[in-house]
Amino acid sequence: MAFYKTTQIARMIGVHPNTIRFYEQMQLLPPIPRESNGYRIFNDYHLLQLRFLRTAFRAEIISNKLRQEVFEIVKISATNEIDAALKATKMYSKHLEEEKTKAEEAIHIVLNMLENSNEVTNPIAYHKRAEVARILGITIDVLRDWERNGLLVVPRMENGYRVYGYKEMNRLKIIRTLRNAHYSRMSILRMLKKIDQGNCNIREVIDTPSEEEDIVCAADRYITALSMAQADVLEMIEILGEMRGLNED
Repeated sequence: MAFYKTTQIARMIGVHPNTIRFYEQMQLLPPIPRESNGYRIFNDYHLLQLRFLRTAFRAEIISNKLRQEVFEIVKISATNEIDAALKATKMYSKHLEEEKTKAEEAIHIVLNMLENSNEVTNPIAYHKRAEVARILGITIDVLRDWERNGLLVVPRMENGYRVYGYKEMNRLKIIRTLRNAHYSRMSILRMLKKIDQGNCNIREVIDTPSEEEDIVCAADRYITALSMAQADVLEMIEILGEMRGLNED
């Protein structure tokens, strides 16, 4: 097994030595032994772990929930629990696919809205706020925040309770996708107004950063980023296999 100093392994990965120290502080690396003079000594397993985390964090624009999930996966692999890390990585891949499906659903909803489609799915079904939050995978506080910021107007029954019907659920699915893509509330509000006016192509909006949309994180494209993250998963699994092989040697 080869051994490396901080500057050497940082150069091999393509980061600043301070970044390596940051990863260590965040417990994203296995324990690093030191020489008698205090210098850190890295080995091939550390190198694989660094490759793993750099691959895992490569996708910049994914939802905060997915970002936290991949962060936990990296922490697991740092403890040398390869099987657990592999299981978690496969689950992460499943969640990426689910998020892509929801983003595509949002696109489908808007296209139908713009085309004045008569397609209706269970239009008389109504949901309470707690149920809506569960379906969308968000908190009630997030739902309230969207309503307070004017992204959604929810009708009330005679008893004063809010009810979320087909129209409201569709609108919420669009908002959820755009928020996960890190669009600001003001951007989303402008986009929704365009949709209401019938002149907004949501696929173009999601996949094309635009200064006028006041995008929070416009560097990457959301749906494209999810696909790239899925490709990264394959590389992550391959690196975990190398880690297992190194443990067996």
